[in-house]
Amino acid sequence: MADAQDRAAPPGGVGQRAMDRLFRWIVAKRLQAPAAMVLEMHRPLAPLAWPTAMLLGGVVAPFFGPDYYEKIEALRDPAAIDRLLKRLETAGQDEGDGRTEAAPPR
Repeated sequence: MADAQDRAAPPGGVGQRAMDRLFRWIVAKRLQAPAAMVLEMHRPLAPLAWPTAMLLGGVVAPFFGPDYYEKIEALRDPAAIDRLLKRLETAGQDEGDGRTEAAPPR
């Protein structure tokens, strides 16, 4: 019988690929700070994310495309959120803190 750790790990890095795609999308849209805030706020709910997504899969999968179940594999591992937060933090630092979008004073 497999223990809980074996069942909790996504098979073959499927979840990691989904997290990589999500990370690239967040960085491309320059949404690192809002994404980090949302992830931090929902961290206590992380253990419920995968079972809920599986339960609702029959209803919502048609709206998310044929790879819905591949996308939600990342939710199986609650530590994946921590890894994504670290990557977002690092990406935000690489961008540079000296840049501002505000207009110069007149």
